[in-house]
Amino acid sequence: MRKLNNTMVIAVDHGYGNIKTVNTVTPTGITAYDTEPTFTGDILQYSGKYYRIGEGHKPFLSDKTMDEDFYVLNLAAIAKELDIEGITTADVHIAAGLPLTWVKTQREEFRKYITKNSKIKFTFRDKPYSIRIVGASVYPQGYTAVIDRLSEMNGVNMLADI
Repeated sequence: MRKLNNTMVIAVDHGYGNIKTVNTVTPTGITAYDTEPTFTGDILQYSGKYYRIGEGHKPFLSDKTMDEDFYVLNLAAIAKELDIEGITTADVHIAAGLPLTWVKTQREEFRKYITKNSKIKFTFRDKPYSIRIVGASVYPQGYTAVIDRLSEMNGVNMLADI
């Protein structure tokens, strides 16, 4: 995560097996509940539902905007990055990663999907968050893993997204 003026730029690589940030890797498993789950863990409460994050893997969908799962996973990823800095309220610009072959055809739709709510309140791991999404940029997967370190990269660099 990088702070630019008063905005937190958070890179989130939206993979199918894992959703990754600069500091975290979380399996894309997600289960929704109408009531609070009995067991604790990575529970995100948003819009009247409870979501258990990170257990198992989400089945493949050719379009990640077909349901709410990647939106909720994105919120969890943001919360994890903010928590590392001890922040619960922030203006956020998302630097999102999509598979290279889909960036051209799905970039704008995915950008709209992750920015559909500009002001969001949710709870993650029993901690309340209040964020304002001020923008989003969509890049090929892997790029988001290094975006906050580009200024440190000199000469020729190679990125392998494994």
